[in-house]
Amino acid sequence: MSPRVTTFDKPAVLAAALALVREDGWEALTARSIALGLGASVAPVYSTYGSMEALERAVLKEARRILDEKMAAAYSDDAFLNIGVGMTVFARDEANLFRALFHTRHPYPDIVRAVFASILRSMKADRTLRLLSDASLERLLGNLRTFTWGLAASIIYGQEADPSTAGIIRRLRDAGNMMIFGELSGLADSNSRESEREWNRIIKEKNITLPTSPDAPRPRAKREKKEKR
Repeated sequence: MSPRVTTFDKPAVLAAALALVREDGWEALTARSIALGLGASVAPVYSTYGSMEALERAVLKEARRILDEKMAAAYSDDAFLNIGVGMTVFARDEANLFRALFHTRHPYPDIVRAVFASILRSMKADRTLRLLSDASLERLLGNLRTFTWGLAASIIYGQEADPSTAGIIRRLRDAGNMMIFGELSGLADSNSRESEREWNRIIKEKNITLPTSPDAPRPRAKREKKEKR
C-alpha cells in the first residue's frame, strides 16, 4: 500500500505562515519554517502561492484584516478615537503582527499606505474633522500616527504604566483633543501667522511671562553700533 499523500490548500498554508509570524516574528517567515509547521516539505508553499513573495503579501494582508477588525470595534462613542484605540490594542494583543506591518522594512509599502489612506477617508467623513482643510487633516493624521505608534511601542516593550484598553482610550483621547484643538484653532502650524496670533492672544489672556535668556543675542543694530566704537 502506498503512503497517504497529504495535500494543503491556500488557507492551510496561510494559517501556518500567520501562526509562525505571530509566534516568532516576521524574520522567522521562511518556506522551511512553514513546512516544519505543516509537517510537510516546502512543496505546498510554492504549489499554493507560487512564491514566498506572494505568501508574504498574503500574510501582511491578513494582518491588516485583523487590524481593521480591531479598529472597527466600538471602544467608545467616538468613531475616530476608536480607530487609534483599535490600532494600539492590535499592537498590544498582536505585537509581532504589528511589528511585521509597521516596524519591518518589507518590500510591500503599499499595504501600509492603504491602511492610512483608509483612515484619512474616515477622517474626511467625520462630522468635526471634515471642517479642516486637506493639509490640516494630513498633518493631524501624521501627528496622531506618530503618537499612536509611540504609545504602541511603549506598550509592546513594557514601558507603559497602564496598557489596559481604558488606559489606552484615556491617553489617546487626551492627545487627540490637544492635536485636534491645535488644528481647529490654528496653533498646529507653527510657521503660520495664525499660530503666532493665537499664541500671542493666549499669552496675553493668561498673563504669561516668557523667560528670557541672558545669552540671547541683542538686536543687530545695537551690535553694529558697538562694533563701530
